[in-house]
Amino acid sequence: MLATELDDVDLRLLEYLQEYNLQTADELADRVGRSPSVVGRRLRRLRRSGFVTGDVSIVSEEAAGYPLFALVHIQLERHSPQPSDLLRRHLVGSANVQLCLDIAGAFDMLILVVAADMDEFNAITERLLAADPAVRRFETTFVKRRAKATLTLPVRRGTR
Repeated sequence: MLATELDDVDLRLLEYLQEYNLQTADELADRVGRSPSVVGRRLRRLRRSGFVTGDVSIVSEEAAGYPLFALVHIQLERHSPQPSDLLRRHLVGSANVQLCLDIAGAFDMLILVVAADMDEFNAITERLLAADPAVRRFETTFVKRRAKATLTLPVRRGTR
């Protein structure tokens, strides 16, 4: 299934699911103006087709015990695939790394790290970055306050 095959009902479902993924098919049906059975079939199709990749509950950083957030810019030693792929696997495999991006510019990667405190942050960066030969250098920016944090994406309409 291609994105161009999504109709307005599919797009509204995708939009509502991002904010209200615990709603029943009846509640979603009311929102999109279709029957619960139609909504159920469409949801199964959207999941099967990969337009919905997961359903999550977002836990607060206070409840999880991770008040420290840091953006870490990483510059690689070389751009050879094997060492950078191994580093990427280590970063992606760490529960403390919430985001891992390959970027363009002065740095090659950007990660978002969560930690309980500065000691834990230092241990994480020592284990994942300082000891890795693929890393030339890294710089950290600490988050003072999160004004917005979301996983929702704006759903584009009229692009077909």
